[in-house]
Amino acid sequence: MKYKLLTGILPYLEQFEDTEAGETIDDFVAWMKTAPTLKKDSTTTVLKSVPLQGNINAQICQLIALMYKYVRSYYKKGFKDSPLQTMEDFGFLATLAMFGDLRKNELIQKNTSEFTSGMEVIRRLERNDLIQSFLDQEDRRARRVKITKKGQAVFYQTLPVLKKMGDIATGELTESETQQLFELLNKLNYFHNPIFHEEKEASLDTIIKEYVEV
Repeated sequence: MKYKLLTGILPYLEQFEDTEAGETIDDFVAWMKTAPTLKKDSTTTVLKSVPLQGNINAQICQLIALMYKYVRSYYKKGFKDSPLQTMEDFGFLATLAMFGDLRKNELIQKNTSEFTSGMEVIRRLERNDLIQSFLDQEDRRARRVKITKKGQAVFYQTLPVLKKMGDIATGELTESETQQLFELLNKLNYFHNPIFHEEKEASLDTIIKEYVEV
């Protein structure tokens, strides 16, 4: 069997099934005569290099994980000379630049981080003199953190790099596709954020029952 030919047809078949052009092979052949040409590079590359498994929901999970890896690699390129070693470093610094001083646990929560890894980020930023900690006047058992002048300078220096990363990450998406992707991802963020913060000990079955099957 010529698998190369088959993989070339599959994207068109998927697009055909999304239309109302018919359900038979003859309908597909007729539709192909007027079908728009698909970009071969993006389609065939994905089919060859990404071994997606499971149903469409499982494949979406894998694609999101792959996107994280791609963006992380771009971050390393863009921030190779910056004291912000990880995307979490940038996120924590950006949060303080936006909200001002926060308690350490508030900073960690706003960045959707685990407590242990969040504290590591805070310590790393403190060592680099990008943030400064001090006693909370309302609760002297707690400590707050704020961005330093050096941290502010580093933060604003990184904004042009962040824009370049965004331009690369959205690839060949049109303006309307980019807006649609943003809205979908934002919708998923609103769904998952409370689960992350409030269901630390919950099993997958419990999460499905309480949040999905409703």
